[in-house]
Amino acid sequence: MIPNPSITDAERAAFLHKLDGSDLNVSTWEGEFLFSFKSVAASFRWTDGRRVAVDKMRMLYGNEPEIKMPFPLAATSRPTTPAADKDCCMFLKRDDDRRLVPCNEPGALVNRNGFIYCTACGEEVQKVLRRRGGHMELRTYLPKN
Repeated sequence: MIPNPSITDAERAAFLHKLDGSDLNVSTWEGEFLFSFKSVAASFRWTDGRRVAVDKMRMLYGNEPEIKMPFPLAATSRPTTPAADKDCCMFLKRDDDRRLVPCNEPGALVNRNGFIYCTACGEEVQKVLRRRGGHMELRTYLPKN
């Protein structure tokens, strides 16, 4: 595991001080780690291994009411799927680069949840569902003005 870059060493130290001052039950190893940190806090040398250990403890205990230091969520690097154009098919297909993109053909069918399909995608979905023993009711889609 790589240490979380959005947490500074000063924030890790503040977390350890809060954890040490709390009444939470920690494992033997965590207790020894806290004791060694507390005994040399001013000259504590931060290594990646120690940062990871503190980050793991913060994941476990950071949300506790005594600590109130939740683990910050990293910004997602997952690509977002583009939305379909208005009144167009929302069914996702792979483009030439193997990314998921909406079909974007003019909408012709809609399911009960409001998901819009073009005729080809709607028929394909129904065919796959029939093979799996399922069923989906599709109605004619009327574009909204």
